[in-house]
Amino acid sequence: MLLLCHCVLNVNSRAPGIARWSNIIKPVWDIIRARNLQFIQLPCLEAAYLGLRRWWFVKEQYRNALFKDLCQTIGVGICEILKKNNVKKVKLIGLGISPTCGYRETQSDPSWGGKPREVNLKNNITEGPGILIEILSKILKDYGFIYEVYDLPPCMIYPDERAGVKKYPRNFEESIEEVSEFLGFDYRSLELSEYDKFINYDIRSGRIFICPHEALVEQHKVVDRYIEDGYGLISIPRSNTLTFEEKEVARIFALQVENHLDVGHQVILYRYEKYSALFDTLVEFLKDRNLLEKISIISF
Repeated sequence: MLLLCHCVLNVNSRAPGIARWSNIIKPVWDIIRARNLQFIQLPCLEAAYLGLRRWWFVKEQYRNALFKDLCQTIGVGICEILKKNNVKKVKLIGLGISPTCGYRETQSDPSWGGKPREVNLKNNITEGPGILIEILSKILKDYGFIYEVYDLPPCMIYPDERAGVKKYPRNFEESIEEVSEFLGFDYRSLELSEYDKFINYDIRSGRIFICPHEALVEQHKVVDRYIEDGYGLISIPRSNTLTFEEKEVARIFALQVENHLDVGHQVILYRYEKYSALFDTLVEFLKDRNLLEKISIISF
């Protein structure tokens, strides 16, 4: 089972100025589809916590009591979901140099804070994981999962000026080769030149497609069509007997959706006829926050 940090499949959740794709990181999605890999997508804690107008942050700014508690709660909730879906082995995929989702290196600088100022982006990279990966790795271990952690190379994620770091491949093709090896895929079957037309350097689509996990499995052509039309994906995991922490996963997804709507993003909710209690809980949170009237709801 893949455990995906959120913006792998929804670039719209990223802070302004640091997204290389319009809706998904397409090579990863292509490999997932080609290999029919099952995955669970984490909510974007940054987007839920600070919204879509947030500044670029470093690890020290997220290393605060409330954000750490949020990571802990969501980590436990996700592990409960994994356990209830009989998952034993996990491949966790983060985002290189992210202050929350990085693994090999992360953006770190204790001088950040206070009055906004220009900073040297090349000098604030430190070896080690971001806050979420650090906490989630410990929780996965405590739950007894067999797991591997990997983070996508920065040049697959960010505009070029943020990609020159030490522990990652330095160009796009080497990055594709590396992630393909991690996922057991022959990257030579990908048409790398085809990706040029999808890379647009932070013109995010502003369109989000929400669906239950069941739709990914049973109605994947519907999901694929919306992704091809430029929608980022929010996939709600399957779980029916919910702990407090699992309900918090649904709530954080709802808060993230509210923040997407707040900046004018278009959100579509796919109410596929089969869905679990977790998806139903998400819908209830959206209803309680008067958000459903702002969302386009479809069903087939």
